[in-house]
Amino acid sequence: MATKLEKAQVDYEKLLRDLGTRAEMVGVLDKAEPAILKNYRKAQESVEDRKVELGFIQGELERIKSTEQSSMEQLEQELAGAREELKRLEKAIDIKKDKAKPFSTKLAGAEYDIKFVERALAEETLKTKKAREVEDFKKAKDHEENIKRLKIEVLKRRKALQDLKHEIHELELPAKGLEKQKEELTARLAELEEKVELAKEDTGGDSLAELERQLEEKQRDVRMAEQHMLDVLADVGEDLYDKRVDHPVLEKYYSDLDVVAQAIDKLQEG
Repeated sequence: MATKLEKAQVDYEKLLRDLGTRAEMVGVLDKAEPAILKNYRKAQESVEDRKVELGFIQGELERIKSTEQSSMEQLEQELAGAREELKRLEKAIDIKKDKAKPFSTKLAGAEYDIKFVERALAEETLKTKKAREVEDFKKAKDHEENIKRLKIEVLKRRKALQDLKHEIHELELPAKGLEKQKEELTARLAELEEKVELAKEDTGGDSLAELERQLEEKQRDVRMAEQHMLDVLADVGEDLYDKRVDHPVLEKYYSDLDVVAQAIDKLQEG
């Protein structure tokens, strides 16, 4: 806890600074000693210079953070867009596959039918051969007629099967194209997600850390410069007090300083 003497000395310093500030406001600061006044002006310039430097560092920090934020927002927008596009593609692929499903069932039936007819053709060919072997030419002729009919049926069914396969291919082709797009988009999505995660982890790296270090250092410089300016302002006030520069506004400060000065003398004597 501060002693009475220390408190009085603090009050004295504050009154001197207030006197200097008021003298500057009423335009009598030039009554102070030129050397002391010069020191005060230099201290003021030093404070302004440090503040300009501080403002530059703060601006750089804000610019970097703003750029990072803008980049993050752009990445997140791209990511959201890619996710929406993936949903759209998946829905379109499902629609194409649903359209192709009935044709796949028809294809399986057509392939079974053609195998059935080919098997019947083979059986009729065998029966024709056996009928000829026993010289049953009438039966052989009947089987030959069946063979002709079945061969036509095989040709018709093969043509129908080929047409069905072509139709299925036409339906599957767009789906395959969409699948390729989906594959590419999934890869792009993974890349964007990785970029977003890296961007979240990256807080500006060494350059940002260095600027933050410089900011702390410059804030300290500003505080020191401001304190020095206050100390020099007190010197100005003390010089004006010693000279008792005549001005009605300053008279009150002189009286207050007299009281505090006397109190300090008594405390020091005691």
